[in-house]
Amino acid sequence: MADHPILDRDRQRLPTPMTEEDMEDFLTEAIGLYAEQTKTRISKLKTFAEAELLLRNRGLVVGVDGTEFRLSIVRA
Repeated sequence: MADHPILDRDRQRLPTPMTEEDMEDFLTEAIGLYAEQTKTRISKLKTFAEAELLLRNRGLVVGVDGTEFRLSIVRA
């Protein structure tokens, strides 16, 4: 029964867990798509590294209509 999905060990590989960098990319794209679809003006969209913030964790700096937000990404 090598073709059985439960008994076949090669098919039981779990997907690779999402990293903080993956989440950063995901949120960047999601914010961009939202802004495009809703015509929301995003004045700034940078990673913490791009914004040269001296923080240990990853995250985004997002400017929306003159208001700036910092979104920290921390794996739970």
